[in-house]
Amino acid sequence: MRDWWDGPPARRRASALAPSALAIVWARAALGDLVAIDAWLDEHVSPATALAMVTAIRRRADFLRDFPYGGQRHRRDTRVLRVLGTPYLIHYRLTTQRCEVLRVYHEREDWRADSAGRRAMPAGGDQAGLT
Repeated sequence: MRDWWDGPPARRRASALAPSALAIVWARAALGDLVAIDAWLDEHVSPATALAMVTAIRRRADFLRDFPYGGQRHRRDTRVLRVLGTPYLIHYRLTTQRCEVLRVYHEREDWRADSAGRRAMPAGGDQAGLT
């Protein structure tokens, strides 16, 4: 019977503990979503709740550095990750060197109608709107 990985145990541990090189890149539309979420919660709930919610969203996006396939597959090239304890979803795309956060949606929004997070991104190629 083969081991789950043929490398020596020390090598397995080293690769499991190695820092991830995957960069998290936020599209302008996703940053705009964060600003809108913050503004709405600040006005209708409280500034403390707004800060806590935006912080939770950013931390959950950071989770993707180490677990890029943590979200559910949405379309061929995009995935959706739930922000735990909140009604928000992170819509993202993976490339070989980075995770592109395309949008942040409230679970009650019609986010499935969005064409892979591209509706609000400016024209000018695949990289347009990424920071």
